[in-house]
Amino acid sequence: MHIDLKKLIRLQAIDLAIQELRETTGAFPSKSKALDEKLGNALAGVEKAKGAIKINQAARKEEESKVTDLEAKSSKYREQLMSVKTNEEYKAMVKEIAYSQAVISKVEDRILTLMEASETLAQDLKTAEAVLRVDEEMVQTDRVSLEAINRKDMAALEAYFEERMGLEKDISKDILKRYEEVRHARGGIALASASNEECGLCNVRMRPQVFQEVRRNDNIIACESCRRILYDPENLDHPFEVV
Repeated sequence: MHIDLKKLIRLQAIDLAIQELRETTGAFPSKSKALDEKLGNALAGVEKAKGAIKINQAARKEEESKVTDLEAKSSKYREQLMSVKTNEEYKAMVKEIAYSQAVISKVEDRILTLMEASETLAQDLKTAEAVLRVDEEMVQTDRVSLEAINRKDMAALEAYFEERMGLEKDISKDILKRYEEVRHARGGIALASASNEECGLCNVRMRPQVFQEVRRNDNIIACESCRRILYDPENLDHPFEVV
């Protein structure tokens, strides 16, 4: 088997592995950010629920203050009833008292509505806190797994780069240049297996004599259509070399 072809097959396998690992490690920041956002959303849910409770409490306090003021005003009117001198003044005072009581009744209805709403808001807070606890545990587990995978992928990348550098030194410069040119022109794949007198990637048929030469794997032969370097996967020194 042609020594450079054997090395090119391994180089192609390494380059494809590097390409895949680059995609995986490149996605790490976005995946990590997604975990941060998931936890952030859960925290925001809790803060939103707490904020709604604060607004409810503030509204109740304001309405209760109104009741206090109105009751004080109504009490003052009742005291003044004892000192009025005319029937008209008495009627006016009674009217003011009745109006205050009517307003108090409406305000108390609003307070009751707010109290009922507070029960729902308290339950919403419990639900949001439960979601936060679940998400915190899930995010922590996912983050540990994600970081472990990323460390493994980065170590694999480093090992592949190191092996690639060694292979580059052992391959003839002109053949390596040819490989790189085709690889960049053909989406990262510079080699193609051949079978049944066809290129395994572009499926263009080749002359029978060319196919027989390809099958021996003892020369660097390119597909006349896609220019990828051809080899016979059934005639390799080791099955691991198959791309």
